[in-house]
Amino acid sequence: MFYDFNPKKPALFLAPMADVTNPAFRLIAHECGADFTYTEMIHSDGFNHGDPYAKNRGFSIHDIPYGIQIVGSNAESISKAASGLEELFSPTVKVLDINMGCPSPPITKTGCGAALLASDFGSDSHPSAIVRSVCNAVSMPVTAKIRIYKDSEKTIRLAKSLEDAGCAALTIHGRTKDQMYSGNANWKIIAEIKKELSIPVILNGDVRDEKSLQSAIEQTESDGFMVGRGAIGNPGIFRRLKYFLKHGESKSACPADEFEERSLDLNSYFSYLDRFDLYSFVNVRAHAQWFTTGLPYSREMRLKINELHKEVKIRNLSDEELSEERRTLSIEIANIFNEYADKCKKESEQTI
Repeated sequence: MFYDFNPKKPALFLAPMADVTNPAFRLIAHECGADFTYTEMIHSDGFNHGDPYAKNRGFSIHDIPYGIQIVGSNAESISKAASGLEELFSPTVKVLDINMGCPSPPITKTGCGAALLASDFGSDSHPSAIVRSVCNAVSMPVTAKIRIYKDSEKTIRLAKSLEDAGCAALTIHGRTKDQMYSGNANWKIIAEIKKELSIPVILNGDVRDEKSLQSAIEQTESDGFMVGRGAIGNPGIFRRLKYFLKHGESKSACPADEFEERSLDLNSYFSYLDRFDLYSFVNVRAHAQWFTTGLPYSREMRLKINELHKEVKIRNLSDEELSEERRTLSIEIANIFNEYADKCKKESEQTI
């Protein structure tokens, strides 16, 4: 098994997210308490045709065990990429996960992601056939990440077919493809699937804080809980969730403390982007804006960040020039965070 699941110790996973879970962000999430992390999805066709995306962003800093997620439209392409990725990143990579749940139109219109769920049972393009093919192509565990159907019985049948095909674990996002990210995740169907399968089940969707994690544990008894959007710009969520699982209560912190913690996480993130030569692959401005979410003065900070280096045309820069531009930008962004963190701390001290 790629992870040592323990019924008495729910596991916390960082979801694979495009333009988010680069090696530096995965390291920060791990340091904050994430038990296991995944790469951004790597497109099988691109990898098979020599695209350097996987080599540049699919590795793990400090050889921390992790998973690689593959997105593709057919068994042949995904299996070939899986074999190549295993050869490239073993033994650090512990599992190959197949994306069968991304609802984004640019992905589904090419037959990838959640579009795979439209295939008929028994067909060569059905998710179970793809999993079986990938399992035959690699030696390491293979998992899948899916969404649900409106029909719960059909969803359970899909889950069983994936287990029978060789899935080592199954991650389920409790929304349909058409829901995208609207409405609430259906944890009830995940609980039903958990009872039907013998492999680990990882819940995904709507785990945003300690209260929602506790509800998810009580309602589904899943083996793992995957955090996606709640971790964007907020890797410290794993620190709080880990504390909650250990102590049975939320860690009390004033806004000033939370601000300082977020600022320190961002500074560490920038440090890793620099140290491991990742600046040219990461939109520093966008990530910094995500880090402001939920903080005091977040609107003011975003406006200031938006004004930085507005005249720079990054399309005209070489990779080396782009890295240097983003390195300089990150220093100025860090100064903005530090300025407002100090401001928040002083105001907090005045109210005591």
